[in-house]
Amino acid sequence: MFSKDQQQGRVVCLADYGRIKAGAIVPESNELYADVEAWLAEGNTLAAFDGYPELPMNEEQLQDWRESAVISRMQAEIQLHREGLLEQLETIIADPDTDLESVIAWQKSTEVRRNSSTVATLSEQMELTDERLDQMFQQAAMIEA
Repeated sequence: MFSKDQQQGRVVCLADYGRIKAGAIVPESNELYADVEAWLAEGNTLAAFDGYPELPMNEEQLQDWRESAVISRMQAEIQLHREGLLEQLETIIADPDTDLESVIAWQKSTEVRRNSSTVATLSEQMELTDERLDQMFQQAAMIEA
């Protein structure tokens, strides 16, 4: 059900398991890694690592992936920096007209969920498409501290 990139310390979910959807990439630092450890504790073994999945192609798989995609805030900020968007986000966060709950959620979060209302609100203000967000989340998942 899972394979592990030993060099990067991340597992790839090969089939839906509890809260983790097929195709999800779960770093050891993510809260969902506890689910992987529980699966291993049940006597299961990791499959050979065969690389990271491409974004799913059909709409149902894409929605499942979006629901399970989670990155750390550090990964999000580094990816935004790499894309030249961090300053724009900081300006939006500092704007008193920005939804206060989104500001608080961003400032206090330790992880960022692809399908969260905070990401939806902020990405709309930044005029980011769903496709670009998907790519950014996939790239951010590869960032290590």
